[in-house]
Amino acid sequence: MALVESVPIEGLSVYGVPQKNYTVEGVKGCDYVKAASIAMFQEANAIEAETSAYAAVLEARQKKLDELGWALAVIVKAVASMPKDKPESDDLSEVDADLMSASQVLDKYRRSANADMKLPVNENYKVRRDDATMAQSALQYEIDYETNEMQQDMVTMQSLVSKRDNAFSTAASLVQKINSTASTLIGNIG
Repeated sequence: MALVESVPIEGLSVYGVPQKNYTVEGVKGCDYVKAASIAMFQEANAIEAETSAYAAVLEARQKKLDELGWALAVIVKAVASMPKDKPESDDLSEVDADLMSASQVLDKYRRSANADMKLPVNENYKVRRDDATMAQSALQYEIDYETNEMQQDMVTMQSLVSKRDNAFSTAASLVQKINSTASTLIGNIG
C-alpha cells in the first residue's frame, strides 16, 4: 500500500480540473496539505532513522578504539618493565594480570589483514619482548586504521545530519507554502 494515494472525487471538477481527496497511511478523505506534509516528514524520519543507526556504528567503533588504546597501554607498560641494558628478544616482562585481558582484546579485534595482532602471554602472566613489540606495532597499525575509518564515519554522519536537517526544513517550508496558498485562495473566493 502506498503512503499517499490520490483519489478523484466523483463528479467534482473546477474549471475542468478533477478535484481529489487523498488517502494518507490508510486514512481516507485527507486534504493535499496533510498528504504533502506526511510524505515530506516521512522522508525526514527515514533519514533520522538512518542517522540513529549510524550513530550506533560510531559508538561501537569508539568502544573498539577505547579497548585497543587500553591494550596498547598495557603492552607499552610490559615492554617498559623489561631490562633496558642489553635487550634480548626473549626478555620477559614483569608479572601483570592485565596482559591476559589485553591479549583477549587483541584476539577479539584481530582481522585477517592484521594477523600479527596477537599477544602470547605465558601462565605466569608474562610476555616476551619480541612478542610484545610485534603486538605493539600491529596494534598501533590497527588503531591508525580504525582512527581513519572513524574520521570517514564522522564525515558520513555529518552528511546524514545535514540531510536530515534539510529534509525537516524542506517539509516545514512546503507546509507553510501550501497553507499560504490555501489561505490566499480562500481569501480570493470570499
